[in-house]
Amino acid sequence: MDTAIEILADNANQLTTSEIARRLGVSQPTLYSHVASLDRIRELAAIRGVGEISRRVRDAVRGRHGEDELRAMAHAYRQFVRDNPALYLLQMTAPRSPAFAVAAEHAVQAVRDVLRERGLSEDQVVYVHAAVRASIHGFVDLEAKHALGDIEDADKSFDTYLEIFVSGIAALVHRSTKDGHVTE
Repeated sequence: MDTAIEILADNANQLTTSEIARRLGVSQPTLYSHVASLDRIRELAAIRGVGEISRRVRDAVRGRHGEDELRAMAHAYRQFVRDNPALYLLQMTAPRSPAFAVAAEHAVQAVRDVLRERGLSEDQVVYVHAAVRASIHGFVDLEAKHALGDIEDADKSFDTYLEIFVSGIAALVHRSTKDGHVTE
């Protein structure tokens, strides 16, 4: 897997069994005696990537609370994508398996635990998680493709996004509390 991830870091388009075999100094038939297919390699790499993003989020938020916790979570997510853009994108397209589902659920819970801490109901956590994932994904995708337009300072732009994100969650919690909805 290390070799496959190195290839992704070098050039995602080169992730082929022939390139993996070449870098390992083995023949393709030898490689296939250890792994069934390129799809299986992609799946295993995606599982490792999902595990890494989960670990980074959990490490980043440990001991933090409130807005600081939300910001730390978002920065950890962004930094993972900056460090591993092809591995991150592979997670979106890799073959799904029960093992991938377990790893993905662990990553989902890392983010949702942070959102629960803010006082959101379970329903809100699900929808806010989808919004967070879509918005952070959109930002980091644009950033990785150098498509943020005339923005010269991506960090300042991300901080602006975070301010909107944090304020939006606070407003949602406030509105729910004001409307008499009890958060779970």
